[in-house]
Amino acid sequence: MKIQEYINEFKDQFHPQQGAMLGLTESQSQAYVDITVQSSMQYMQTLMMSGKIKELQTLMSGGAEALQNSEYYQALIDQCAAAYYGLDWEIGRKKALAVHILGFVLMGLKAKFEAGGHPSTPQGVMQFLGIDLGILGKMGGLFGKWF
Repeated sequence: MKIQEYINEFKDQFHPQQGAMLGLTESQSQAYVDITVQSSMQYMQTLMMSGKIKELQTLMSGGAEALQNSEYYQALIDQCAAAYYGLDWEIGRKKALAVHILGFVLMGLKAKFEAGGHPSTPQGVMQFLGIDLGILGKMGGLFGKWF
């Protein structure tokens, strides 16, 4: 998946920027970035498969305040924190880690998107993600609502 390739290009920057300050080792930082990304993707797929397209749209484009007030964002954070089963931190600290990692990943993806010169259109986003436009052409209207 193209998105994983992008994340792999910048995920090692998490540790020096935030992971060390959070008390993680370098290998833990990389592992928890991977776990967070996997949990997030599973959660997003669940929303999409259950027909919660509007909720997914809000998660992707609602801004910081909308995210903080969204029950779906809170559920995403909860799911990520629950996936950190190997980390013996209390749940509040795990949730804070999830927030840090998600913010880091989203900012990294935004930078990659902008650096790639992709247009801010549904087609540009699908190109960035490596999605075949022929297969998803009929869904253009749905994706158009996100931008």
